[in-house]
Amino acid sequence: MTSRWVVADDTDSAITYNGPWFADKGSLDNIGNFGAPFLSTSHGINSTGSFSYAFNGSRVLITGSSEPDTQTFVSWECVVDNGPPSNISVSGAENNLRLCEQDGLSDAPHVLTVNVQATNGAAFWLDYVKYLPTASTLGLANVAISIDSTDAGFNFQDWTQISAGFVTAATGTKLSFNFIGQSLLYYGFFDPSLPANTSANTASYSIDGQTPVLFDVLPEALAPTFNPTGVQFNTLLFKTGNFSTGPHTLDVTYLGTPGTAPLSFQFLVVQNSTLAPASTNSTGISTTSTDSNIQTSSTILSSITQSTSTVAMGTSSASSSAVPTTVTSRGIPLWSRVKIDSILRNQGLYKMVSGGCRVIY
Repeated sequence: MTSRWVVADDTDSAITYNGPWFADKGSLDNIGNFGAPFLSTSHGINSTGSFSYAFNGSRVLITGSSEPDTQTFVSWECVVDNGPPSNISVSGAENNLRLCEQDGLSDAPHVLTVNVQATNGAAFWLDYVKYLPTASTLGLANVAISIDSTDAGFNFQDWTQISAGFVTAATGTKLSFNFIGQSLLYYGFFDPSLPANTSANTASYSIDGQTPVLFDVLPEALAPTFNPTGVQFNTLLFKTGNFSTGPHTLDVTYLGTPGTAPLSFQFLVVQNSTLAPASTNSTGISTTSTDSNIQTSSTILSSITQSTSTVAMGTSSASSSAVPTTVTSRGIPLWSRVKIDSILRNQGLYKMVSGGCRVIY
């Protein structure tokens, strides 16, 4: 199953808003541990309103944010093509929450409509709409495409697959990917139990073999106020500048040494892209689990916007029809605090020593 989704950010002109919606930039970034909203933008409403979006795909979902103590004052329902309404209940304060989803749609044009009601000053927040394209949409141009780490187009050299994505602690290991687009965003994750020495840049990326650009593998850890509890998902590690639209090659290289933070990878978002089938590359991947639920397809913008209705840890279990369901989900991670430290230790990537941990090979 494809792991390439078309992403329509809340600022996309193809989304039609009805009612007193307002735009936000950055005020929700630090909610929860599922990362900031995509591009740090959201649209909110604290009264009655709706929005609609036309697409051609077999599956569609929306994600948004939930602020503390507001859940009981916000309601919504999602309808595709005048079908039965659905939603996914949420609890707690988080970003990147899956708010509704419908699967099993025909390969034809569809319209998603979301009706919202918010009271007592609480706000409904939309982050983005995401849909799984069908064969008839191949060749669609100038769109943002989210590409999960399990996509066949990634060429991993000695990386380890874990529940959250992929990780490497071996100096000189590489990740390569061919794509069509104008820029891209690279997302990883951060586990505070792993080495967090970011005293030096520990990775680089290059486009089309040009001069490598250094980046920090844990930039958020450099902030004095950053004190995470638990795994932090959807961490933006770098965003490229713009280059000419067309085919390009991304090469990422880990430059760390023993004791420095390992490099993680969760997904890419390619902007101003053209939708094309994934190509198969050779891989150098060691998996840390034989669990069939480990990050195998159809993840994000994120791999963390999963719901118990159709997805378990990134594994798609699509229904055969478009019958909606109402479920309860916090949007995961369904694996709920992955013990990444134990997994890496079992793989020989690091061991606990007095006063902390040390990367080994």
